[in-house]
Amino acid sequence: MGGSPTLLARSAVRPEIQALRAVAVGSVVLHHGWPAVAPAGYMGVDVFFVVSGFLITGLLLRQAQREGRISLRDFYLRRARRILPAAIATLAVISALTLLVVPQREWRQWFREIVASALYYENWQLAVDSQIPRRADLESTPVQHFWSLSVEEQFYLFWPLLLIAALWFATRSGSSSSTVVLMLVGVTTVASFVHSIALTAQDPNLAYFSTPARTWEFGVGGILAAVGERMSRRGARAGLRAAVSWAGLALIVVPIATFRAPESFPGFVVLLPVAGTLAVIWARMPEVAWSPARVAGLRPVQWMGDVSYSLYLWHWPIFMFVPYFTGVPSPPWLMVLLVGLSFAVAGLSKRFVEDPFRHGRRGLRLRPVFLLSGLAGMIVVIVGAGIVAPGIAGERPVACDRE
Repeated sequence: MGGSPTLLARSAVRPEIQALRAVAVGSVVLHHGWPAVAPAGYMGVDVFFVVSGFLITGLLLRQAQREGRISLRDFYLRRARRILPAAIATLAVISALTLLVVPQREWRQWFREIVASALYYENWQLAVDSQIPRRADLESTPVQHFWSLSVEEQFYLFWPLLLIAALWFATRSGSSSSTVVLMLVGVTTVASFVHSIALTAQDPNLAYFSTPARTWEFGVGGILAAVGERMSRRGARAGLRAAVSWAGLALIVVPIATFRAPESFPGFVVLLPVAGTLAVIWARMPEVAWSPARVAGLRPVQWMGDVSYSLYLWHWPIFMFVPYFTGVPSPPWLMVLLVGLSFAVAGLSKRFVEDPFRHGRRGLRLRPVFLLSGLAGMIVVIVGAGIVAPGIAGERPVACDRE
């Protein structure tokens, strides 16, 4: 992709979405590499949640409008083809490296979380661990970042069913399908937000990892998918949309760089990156000279958004394992090299692991056999981890860097 906003606006991939992905994953990487630079870089995950809610809801509603129904089979096969190959590869490498270079006293906890990550309940594993006094600090493991992927997968399980229920009710009652969808999604979103605020006041760790407390972030993206596109097309001027886009970016970047009270997160402060993400998506790529579209459309930004999933998967294991090879914590200069290595691995993963399954290269097609192959790969990881972990004695007190 080039840097021209006009050309990018015609692309099948929305460039502002790619730019948001780049900002999100960049924030997480900065937080893990240099926490002082991005003390709240974990808010990048909230950007991902809103983007996912927007894209998935839009995908499902367009299929319903086009075909008169939502196909769960097609949806879950697409999700499996998109998510499983890179995740399986990452977990397999982590499992092998754990056996090769990590002291056995660490294996029990690490393989517990590898299994939780392979089955996409890592968020609940961490939520439970945070309630146990000797584990409450949640010491880092190389798969801890899978908590957010677990939340997304759990969202993917129930969200299509919610939309199907709304469309079924609209058909049976003779109501407007768009009205029923918005009402049901809106009620779910508001209920989740209220729950998130109440739970944060009681137990921020539990609220942080809880799927019900995070669902509203996907929900607001879904609401924008249902109504925001029409609002945008109704003719907001390019200058206004450029201003909204800049304001949205500020709402994302400023709290990431300045917020230093993780004990009160998510709470109300998460509204800032969520609102910022919604603003950027709504504004799209306004064609005025001072629009952020010119920066968002740069090839490096678009490429970073394109590899964001693989970069998110691979950077943290790389950061975690290198000290086991060197024997010392990674100094700042080495962290720069590790970030470069993470980008290189992400690019290779995107090209040789993600793309062949996602885009049907090398004869790969959207067939159930590939879902079964992915599940088989996960089973291999789970069985291998299950064989190793139970035999390792000794639990350790645990502490971790929040995503």
